[in-house]
Parts: sequence; C-alpha cells; structure tokens
Amino acid sequence: MGIEYKDDVNNLLDFDIEKRKTALKNIEKKIKEEKIKNSHIKEDLLNLHIHSFNSFNYLNWSPSRIILEGFLKGLKYVGIVDFDTIEAVEETRFASEILGVSAINGFETRVFINQWQDKVINSPGEPGIYYFCGIGFKKNSKSGFFLNLQNISKKRNKKVIENLNYFLPDIAIDYEKDVIPLTPSGNPTERHIVSAFYKKSEKVFKEKIMDFWSGILNLSADEVFNMKKEDLLEKIRIKLIKSGGPGYIFPQKETFPLIEEVIENTIKEGGIPVGTWLDGTNDGENNPYEHTGFLMEKGIKAIMIIPERNWNIKNPEEKRIKIENLKKFIEVCKSKRIPVVPGTEMNKFGQPFIDDFNQPVLKENLPYFLESAKTIFSSKLFLLPDR
Repeated sequence: MGIEYKDDVNNLLDFDIEKRKTALKNIEKKIKEEKIKNSHIKEDLLNLHIHSFNSFNYLNWSPSRIILEGFLKGLKYVGIVDFDTIEAVEETRFASEILGVSAINGFETRVFINQWQDKVINSPGEPGIYYFCGIGFKKNSKSGFFLNLQNISKKRNKKVIENLNYFLPDIAIDYEKDVIPLTPSGNPTERHIVSAFYKKSEKVFKEKIMDFWSGILNLSADEVFNMKKEDLLEKIRIKLIKSGGPGYIFPQKETFPLIEEVIENTIKEGGIPVGTWLDGTNDGENNPYEHTGFLMEKGIKAIMIIPERNWNIKNPEEKRIKIENLKKFIEVCKSKRIPVVPGTEMNKFGQPFIDDFNQPVLKENLPYFLESAKTIFSSKLFLLPDR
C-alpha cells in the first residue's frame, strides 16, 4: 500500500465510527481502481480470534483495520472478539461487505464453572474460571445480558483500581476520567488500567519514572530503562494485577457469571457458544476427552485455541510438553467432530496477525482448522458465504 493511502489507514484507527466508514469507502474505491491489491497466498489461512480496540488491541486496530489487514494478507477467514461486548458487530459487517472478506464477530468473557471450582482450567492461578467466547452475532445488542457482563467487569475494574490507588497513592487514577476514554466502547480491560497508571506516572515522576517503576518491580533502574515499553507494561500488569499482586481480585461466583447463564444468553442473542483451550497443563484441561465431553454437554459447539502459547516457548521441555498436549487435544476434537479454530489475539504486545502455519503441529492440522471454519461460516448466522 502506497504512502498516499496512509491517511485513510490512519483514519481506520480513529474512535469516530463515521471517520472509519469514510476511510473504508475511500479504500474500497482504490481497490476497485486496482491501486490497492491484496495478497494471493497459495495456501488458505485464517485467524478467528483477534481483539479490536473495543477491548484492547496492542496496535490500536479497529475492526475495520483488522479486516483490511485480512484483505491485504489474503486471509480466508477473519474473526473479531472483544471482552464483554459485541460493539463491533455492525462495523464488522460493514467492513466485511466493503472489502469482501469473510468475517465474524463475537465476544470473550470469563465465566465461573461450579463443577470445576477447585480446578485451574485456562485462567492461570484462578480455580473455576474459564475463558468463553460467543460468536456469530448479526447485530449489536444492548440487552440486559451484555449490560450485566459489562457491569460485572466494571465492578472488578473499579475494585482493582481502588486496590492499586491505595498501593500507589502518588499515581492514583480515576476510572471515569483516566481509563474509560482509552477505548471507544467504554469497555476497558486490565491493560487499559495499566496504561492509565503508566501515563499518570509519566506526568508525576517525569525523568525519574524508571526509578519509580524499578522500586515497584524490584528491578534495577537500568533493567527497567532497557526494557521495551510494551514489555515493561506487561511486567507491571503481572506484578500488580495478576495473582498475588496488590490489585488482584480473587475469583468468586459473585465476580464472574456462571457458564450456564452465559451459554443460554449467547444462544438467545443469536450467537454460537464457543469454548477455549490453553495448553493442557492444568487440572481442568489435562484430560481432553473428559474436558471436551463436559463442554459439549453444556452446549459449546466449537473450540478456539491460541497456538503460539503451545509452540513459541524458549524452554525446550516445556515446549515439547505443550506441543504434545495440543496434538492430543486436536486429535480428541477430530474424533468427536468438534470444530477447532486458531487465533492470535493481538491483545498482548508482539502477538502476530497470522499464526506461523509452517510450524509442524499447525501445518498438519491446517486442513482441519479450515474445515472447522467452513463449518462455522456455513451457518446462516454468519456474514458472508465461503469464498
């Protein structure tokens, strides 16, 4: 794409939906004039789990920008999910029709599973908590279900901030003033909270900011100074908000919706309940046959995976174990005809737009991933027919 189209691409990052729509129409015109062309990848590829800036995307990409990238890279299937909201549904539909990309939209949330309340499943260190997705919605919804998801999230966020304001009084922030404006949907995540605290620390400590964070992280100022900003923000999130941190909220039934409730409402709102799988190392995932059987009984119709977490690992023994676990999990899903689709998330700094499908475990299962996606997209619930 030439530099003369930079303004339109940049406008796809604007929080103003009308600016994004105008930019998309300008891009559509240039595509028709063959001034912008997509890639023609010989082997069909897909990414069905990408977060937009309606929750958190580390490149600040909107749904439109994500779908444009799908067009440019020649992806066969694109899927956008955001935490606790389907705010992106209309934009996803609009952009997919403009650019001719098979795209789908949905939400991700964390739920509580009573039957596994003593087991860690796929939310590290949090017994009973499970990442869940609903996909395939045809229109946005302001129903009580989604309002409740956002209210639960809002209460957790406010409690995290309250705890951290007590721990970090010099850089205390305000939820409404400092955090909400960081996302166009008013639906912030932990990473938005961390960004808000970091921005406040820049204002308060200025040139002494690294000294401040070195004390918080128990690292030398040089170590903190030499980190990439994105790595520093991730370390701050893990130190302050994840298990053991001063902002951590211990999982309870009251702080997360029950899986049965979320599945029921996903179907009621016109979506398809989709499970997620991490790496098979926790008690709640280490028996893939029983794990998938339980999920199917609950009404889950497909599973999403984030493959990079299974192979892109420095420790060779950990990598070997997680690759083997992934292979076993996919084989069980194949035997039960459970659709499995991969994604990269892009809500953590550095995650790629497309998985490395040259990795053996992904290359050998790519046909099944594509078959699974085709099964999902063939439903009348979805936006565009298979290309």
